[in-house]
Amino acid sequence: MSDQLALIADNDTVLGFGSLGMVCFPVETVEEAQEALKKAAAEKFAILFLTDEAAEMMGEKLAGAMKKTLIMKIPSCRTRKKMGLDEITAVVEKAVGIANIMDKA
Repeated sequence: MSDQLALIADNDTVLGFGSLGMVCFPVETVEEAQEALKKAAAEKFAILFLTDEAAEMMGEKLAGAMKKTLIMKIPSCRTRKKMGLDEITAVVEKAVGIANIMDKA
C-alpha cells in the first residue's frame, strides 16, 4: 500500500489539492470518474478522497472500491451538496466521542 494521498475531483477542486502534494485525478464526465477510480484503486493509495460530485458519477463502482480502499468523500468546491461534509462530520464526531456522549444524554 502506498503512503500517498489521492483525490478524484473536478478541475477546480484539483487545483487546490494538487499544490499540497496529493496525486490528483481531474474528472468532468462519468467515464473519466470511473476510469480514475479504477486507476486509483490499482495504485492502492493510503486514502482516496473523492468530491461528492465525483462520487455520484461513479455509481455502484464506488461501493466495490470502498471494500478495498479507504475512501473519504469531501465537499466539492463547485456544488457543495453537503454529502461529503456530512460524512466528515460523522467521522470527526466518532473520533472525538461526541456521538457516544449524545447517545447517553
